[in-house]
Amino acid sequence: MPQQKLVPLTLALTLVLGACFQHTYTVGAGAPDGEIVYKNWHHHWLFGTIRPKLQKELDVEKFCPSGNATIHEEVSFLNGLIDVLIGIIYSPTTVEIRCDNGERASLELSDDDVIAIVTDPLFLDVVTELAPERLEETRLALRAIAGGGDAVVGP
Repeated sequence: MPQQKLVPLTLALTLVLGACFQHTYTVGAGAPDGEIVYKNWHHHWLFGTIRPKLQKELDVEKFCPSGNATIHEEVSFLNGLIDVLIGIIYSPTTVEIRCDNGERASLELSDDDVIAIVTDPLFLDVVTELAPERLEETRLALRAIAGGGDAVVGP
């Protein structure tokens, strides 16, 4: 008779204490609202402690060339149901990767905007750091701009 009382108690404890888990990983700037580019089940054995070697590691750069991704892994209701029905042997999780689209914004600048940017004294610092081979060419262009207006030109 005591065993008959254990079955409902065990079932009740399983339902109360059993829970879905989830992990979210951010790569680069992340993309929590980005397009879903990957959504599959991943297989785990013995309470989820063993993952088969045949299951490949996910290369985020392959899915998200921009390098910005959000990886979400969870035990969904269906994953949990299968885990409970099969027991301790098989424990699936659902993995989802979201990426930003990696596109660049379109920006239109007026001639005055461009002149304001390139005549800023910090502009030469940026050219010196990123393209030192173009520094002399940049200085010549700035002198030409300065000849036509009140531009500030660095040394």
